[in-house]
Amino acid sequence: MMRPLVIRCESTALAAALHPARGAHGTLIVSGGVQTRAGPHRLFTRLAEALAARGMPTLRFDRRGVGDSEGGDAGFLGSEADIAAAAAALRREGGADGTTGIGLCDGAAALALFGAGAGIDRLVLINPWSFDGAVAEMPAAAQRERTARRLRSPGAWLRVLTGQVDIVGALRSVFARPEPATEQKLAARLVAALNAFQGPVFVVLSRSDATARAFGELLPHLGAHVRTRWIENADHTFTRPEAQEALLAAIGDFLKD
Repeated sequence: MMRPLVIRCESTALAAALHPARGAHGTLIVSGGVQTRAGPHRLFTRLAEALAARGMPTLRFDRRGVGDSEGGDAGFLGSEADIAAAAAALRREGGADGTTGIGLCDGAAALALFGAGAGIDRLVLINPWSFDGAVAEMPAAAQRERTARRLRSPGAWLRVLTGQVDIVGALRSVFARPEPATEQKLAARLVAALNAFQGPVFVVLSRSDATARAFGELLPHLGAHVRTRWIENADHTFTRPEAQEALLAAIGDFLKD
């Protein structure tokens, strides 16, 4: 049965949920953005239940300032202490000797940056955020895709002819040369952190997600210990049930090794 926990992070209380199991290797799930520990569409609840059923004690938590946790939200770049406190609680309360960190979006980026320091042995990174800035705004690549899609619509050209759309600005956004991912500060930090990580890394990417495709540009710069799985017909948060099932199966396959 799931057991609620309160974790101390510095002087702040974090709300958490522990799914106990008898195995020695545990999993720590890190949400992205301002998603709570349940995850989008209760994805992390389902994942935690499935992992615990396989004998892996699993902990979900809200970082400071998110969901039921106290304090102010410092964003994913300020979550190092939160991840360390949650990983320590998993080892202490769940009896885990080893830990796999599983994160989505900027939660995945936070794990890549801070997981090793928290004593995490393996990483599962789902659609990792790789754009600069502590707030997840729509990346330029996604903006270009959206503009190009609108310009392919006959209704959009009617708005162009009636002066409702800035056609020059729209075309400039479509054909603007994107900044190479490796030239972005966060992307460079992620590449360095993942190449320095001592354990196996599994990156799961949604084919229909601009954030995932942007991170995909970093893959040639990553070492052989980083494995990748693309999920077809999946959006950023795996809204469709079949996409969720494919994600859970991919993570299960990785954790068998």
